[in-house]
Amino acid sequence: MESAEDEIDLGMQELFRAYDLDESGELSREEFLSIEMRLHYEEGQVFRHDSGYAKMTLADQDGSGCLDYEEFRSRTLTSFQEMGMSRQEVLEHMRDQTKKALLERAKMGPRYHAGIRQVLRNIFALFDASGDGLLSPEEWISAQKTVAAEVTDDLDEGWVDEGAFQAADSNGDGVLDMNEFLEASFSMFEGVKKRTDAILLTLQRVEKVLHQQKMGGRKETSPVMVYLQSAEKPEFQPPSMAWQDEPTEEDLTKNSQAWQECGEVALPLNMATAEDVAALLRLHLKMPPDMWISIFFVGPARDAGEGPRPITLLRGERPGEGNTTAMLQYLSKPNAELKLYVKNARKRPSRLTRQPRAFLEEREALFAQRTGGCWGLDWETQLVGDGEKLPPRPMMINVGDTLIVEVPQTDEGGEYRYVANAFMDKVDVLSKPVNEVIEVKKAKKKKAKAGPEPDPLLQLTFVALKEGKCVLFVDVSWEDQEEKLCLAHGLTSPVAENTIARIGPIEVEVSKSAPKADKGTLQWWNGEKWSNKKGPAKKKKKGKK
Repeated sequence: MESAEDEIDLGMQELFRAYDLDESGELSREEFLSIEMRLHYEEGQVFRHDSGYAKMTLADQDGSGCLDYEEFRSRTLTSFQEMGMSRQEVLEHMRDQTKKALLERAKMGPRYHAGIRQVLRNIFALFDASGDGLLSPEEWISAQKTVAAEVTDDLDEGWVDEGAFQAADSNGDGVLDMNEFLEASFSMFEGVKKRTDAILLTLQRVEKVLHQQKMGGRKETSPVMVYLQSAEKPEFQPPSMAWQDEPTEEDLTKNSQAWQECGEVALPLNMATAEDVAALLRLHLKMPPDMWISIFFVGPARDAGEGPRPITLLRGERPGEGNTTAMLQYLSKPNAELKLYVKNARKRPSRLTRQPRAFLEEREALFAQRTGGCWGLDWETQLVGDGEKLPPRPMMINVGDTLIVEVPQTDEGGEYRYVANAFMDKVDVLSKPVNEVIEVKKAKKKKAKAGPEPDPLLQLTFVALKEGKCVLFVDVSWEDQEEKLCLAHGLTSPVAENTIARIGPIEVEVSKSAPKADKGTLQWWNGEKWSNKKGPAKKKKKGKK
């Protein structure tokens, strides 16, 4: 599996998580101002609350009082652009700000320390022997001796004793969910006179011992059933359409034929990355080794224990990252749902490499070289449903012409976001992509009812720089939004449609022949020919017999 974002996006996500004190996926006004204020003070600057409020208000596009990732990203990149930063300066600044934010969080105490929060989540999963997402009294007491042996003189041994369990059970239901466990732990840590780095080291020691005990003698999970999409060529659908015919707890058999059972496989417990798991599944399914796949599993029950178990994307490119180890631990438990879903199979490029977007200092220089016509491919024509045919190979354009690939940014009024990645060779022939956001206007209809604003589109612009050939494709994905979609609609399995689709590969040949189109004229490929109207060609009606 490939990385879904370039290094700017990855750095931005790290910065967002550093600001997100409660790990809710949104920044409240208090969280945003807390970090901003501490960063100003640390750098010896005066923090003005009115300026901080204004910055928050500008970023909060929907007026909700909170910032989601897209709002945070948009405002932060705009600020960098206003400061005239280069791509490298942006990367260095984000790394520096992330490091400082995490250091400030550590100073705020254990409750806000990102490393402590993550280790506590891991410890909770190790306590949870049954895998039901809750800690029973039996599981609590079972872990007590191990923890007591490791926290002597470092933390309060009463952290996991009988009294601590009763105090942590805030709703009195006889079990602890993740939030109750975290809150009880933070309350205890705040009562001990220990530095956060010392608390983290102690917790890491506890986690290591618990893991060794849990896995002692075991080398693999119980056999897990592998499911593969039944359709030979699964369709690609946007989130707003993809969930509508999927099974829920109320109708578990709905669209049951969409997935086929492909036998069981036991997963070795020493696998460390998502790619390790993918390699095993490709062998099991007799897939070629040069295929990218997405893997989903049905995770442990949510904290409240209500609704279907969460559909979870397997992540982690490097050991220690993502959720591969957590998944293997979970699948080793008696209450685990032993299912893996494999989807989004597509060929891994051998010659083409993922290209980052042209950044601020490159953008204007490339746009200045646009002297010819524009040739466009839009995602709905190419991808939705069966999709349309690509232009004939090679696609002939002239130096100064522009190839545009138009892709979605969001769906459902910004609820779900897409990621688009361009893979190509010969960036000296055809430029790396340049982003242009396109605001979509509502269709003009008489007496039209008020509705949500259309989701914006993103045009990836490739400028023909010199004679030669270039091959490229664009992958469009909302793979990492599928968990959110399944949760919102109570789905019991991933959607059967693909959540990653590919526009291309397109072979482009650039020449210096006479121009084929006026400067700036945009022609769209409709599956049959170039047209000034966007959308698929109208199908000819068959005559009556």
